Amino acid sequence: MSILKKNFGSREDAIITDCFVVMPDGVTDADGNRRYCKIENAAWDTGATNTVITPEIVTALGLKPSGKQAVSTLNGIIDVNTYLIDLCFENGYKIANLRVLSGDDYSEFDYDVLVGMDVITKGDFVVSTVNNETTFSFRMPAKGITIE
Repeated sequence: MSILKKNFGSREDAIITDCFVVMPDGVTDADGNRRYCKIENAAWDTGATNTVITPEIVTALGLKPSGKQAVSTLNGIIDVNTYLIDLCFENGYKIANLRVLSGDDYSEFDYDVLVGMDVITKGDFVVSTVNNETTFSFRMPAKGITIE
């Protein structure tokens, strides 16, 4: 099992990693290819219930909506489209057919992907800051972590 890890070298106020957003298994473009986007600014957000991608990713991959969902945002309750993607990480973790949200309210995000609790609760998520250096790790499937 490979653990997704990152040592930031300084005290950080956000956990930002790389990931890949891929068309889901079995879905291809007109040329028979599975499109993907390499994302260098995926923010892990324990305050987000669902994973969110920007409308630019939806367009780049040619994703079609899989449904709608009402969500509570800073602007109130809105309906947004849902999409199916495969979310992949550099250590080989893949979350297949993940239902994510996207809509106009997400077009001005500072990040291209918000990794929400729908992903975080699939594993062990640890953030530690020692000697002013923040370290992040994510292990999937979860083995359980005991805090002493």
